[in-house]
Amino acid sequence: MAKILVLDNLSKEGIEIFKQAGFEIDVKPAQKPEELAQIIGDYDGLVVRSATKVTKEALSNAKKLKVVGRAGAGTDNIDKDFATQMGIVVMNTPGGNTISACEHTFALLLALCRNIPAAHNSMMEGKWDRKKFMGVELREKTLGIVGVGRIGGAVAKRALAFEMKVIAHDPILTPLKAEALGVKLVSLEELIQESDFISVHTPKTEKTNNMISLEQLKQMKPNCRIVNCARGGIINEEDLATALREKIIAGAALDVYTSEPPVNNPFLGLDNVILTPHLAASTEEAQVVVAVDIAKQIVDYLTTGAIVNAVNVPSIDPETKKALQPLIDLGERLGMFQSLYTRGRPTSLQIEYGGEIGVTDTYPITAAILTGFLKPLVETVNMISAPLQIKERGIECNERKTARPSNYAFEISLRVETDQETHTVTGTLFHKTDARICSIDGMRVDAKPEGYMLICRNEDKPLVLGRLCTRIGEAGVNIANLMLGRDTKGGFALTVLNIDQPLSDEVIQDCVKLPHILEARLIALPNKNNGNH
Repeated sequence: MAKILVLDNLSKEGIEIFKQAGFEIDVKPAQKPEELAQIIGDYDGLVVRSATKVTKEALSNAKKLKVVGRAGAGTDNIDKDFATQMGIVVMNTPGGNTISACEHTFALLLALCRNIPAAHNSMMEGKWDRKKFMGVELREKTLGIVGVGRIGGAVAKRALAFEMKVIAHDPILTPLKAEALGVKLVSLEELIQESDFISVHTPKTEKTNNMISLEQLKQMKPNCRIVNCARGGIINEEDLATALREKIIAGAALDVYTSEPPVNNPFLGLDNVILTPHLAASTEEAQVVVAVDIAKQIVDYLTTGAIVNAVNVPSIDPETKKALQPLIDLGERLGMFQSLYTRGRPTSLQIEYGGEIGVTDTYPITAAILTGFLKPLVETVNMISAPLQIKERGIECNERKTARPSNYAFEISLRVETDQETHTVTGTLFHKTDARICSIDGMRVDAKPEGYMLICRNEDKPLVLGRLCTRIGEAGVNIANLMLGRDTKGGFALTVLNIDQPLSDEVIQDCVKLPHILEARLIALPNKNNGNH
């Protein structure tokens, strides 16, 4: 009999599903990591919401634990990397709180533009001050949505019902998908400058951390009001407090914070901000949906082995995964390379399998390619969710197999088209395990897709390589591997270098200024052994 630990006030409907399955259930309040570590060893499954932090410390004694279920979408409170090392599946329930988060966004928008909290407090003090709380309408105003996933798309739909003009910034949403939603795609700079209201729904990643700081806030309209129901830290809190205090913008409403509960809250005492304690998903309906969903997923996994909505492992049986792992690793690296190398908004991915790849079902490899492509762009993605995420963003994806001649036993080719450029990268395996990029845009290079990679396009002239390597050496950076490719003698060439450390923007610009160097792009891929850059 499986034993499940349920924390963070899971709805009774979810607990009932566990009981019906014959599982033993212990229901406890939220636990601190050190407290969870003391009790976790007795359980096969763990269910949490957002209050409990499932850290490495908390999981260190989880010798029996097979699955952690998050009743909700965000898994920031779970150490997914360590869970994977421990062989623990991490599942979530994406989409279960979409409507709740969307409606909370509009609750904050309306409260913000009509001064509802302040007006209520004034009434409770026995006052009647209508002039002080003059509001503004949403109708015919411009709403800028940053991040158009499930929640952002739902907000856009409702904003149009309010007769608002909706513009959006999303690096991987296609114009066709945006047109279907009724929104206009713009750059982040355009959105910041044109919006009367801004609503943030992007995931928290390295790219979106402090995406909106004082520099962006100063570009907003003085009457602009901003709402964040996504993740704390996407808007720099200190800078936002400064902008509100100095009346650079008209107001803000926040449901999420860098630390929860907030420490040294910079918004206390400000009269043009509305704060709620991470309530976006806190509706009775949403909590029932996510509780039922996560309970069903865990029951299915522990009774049949079926994996649904996992965020850290693919749905592949152990024997197949072992055989496919080198190909899966190659595919993910090709996808991540193209995501970091190719500039612009992606419109299509074309995957081609050439030669004798050795497997009939290429779906896991394709899923790995899409996972690698999305990893630098979204907060959470895996081999299960990647195909759906690509589809939801309106990016065309096709694959085909061909028996065309090759210099290798097989090749995997990924062609990426964006609104700015198109690149094709081809990879293979040496000795069945050693991943290599064997060509970039038709130029053979045989490069290792790992660590820091500098890709330079240049004219095929003498001394180019010497000058390039000298400048890199002068920066104190060692070159680990170097591969050259060219189209014709004296034509164009491609130089690919694996280097031990990243180069500064200044050094990269110096490289581009060297004679006959046309461009230089630096990307960072995980190292093969430890997964770090």
